[in-house]
Amino acid sequence: MTVKYNLEYFFEKSWSFVLMKNGKIVFKSKAQHLKPLIFCIKRHKKEMRGAVVFDKIIGQAAAIFLVYAKVKEVWTPTISRSGKACLEKHNVKIDYKNLVSCIKNRKGDDLCPMEKMSRKMTKKEFIEKKLEN
Repeated sequence: MTVKYNLEYFFEKSWSFVLMKNGKIVFKSKAQHLKPLIFCIKRHKKEMRGAVVFDKIIGQAAAIFLVYAKVKEVWTPTISRSGKACLEKHNVKIDYKNLVSCIKNRKGDDLCPMEKMSRKMTKKEFIEKKLEN
């Protein structure tokens, strides 16, 4: 039996990030924040081109990396306005549940540190800085 993957399927799983290509799961992770996305770019960038990605939360920082990796479609329970705008500008299809004004830090009293960093640098500088580690 073939599994039909969609946002609802992954919404109920414990994975924070999943890369799918041609209907098959290539990579999945339970790691938090941008770690699984950055790891996936470093290890699976070629497979990411034209692929579908599920990510629990997408802000501008994640969107910049997803555009850089040339994904075709993104499924997420929560996306920020700036993340959505970035993906739409680059014709990435988006399936989401909640649209929020911004991605907050853990305390909820400020912007997520990666969101702040992605807003202070050019996209190229941000990608280079985060991928060099």
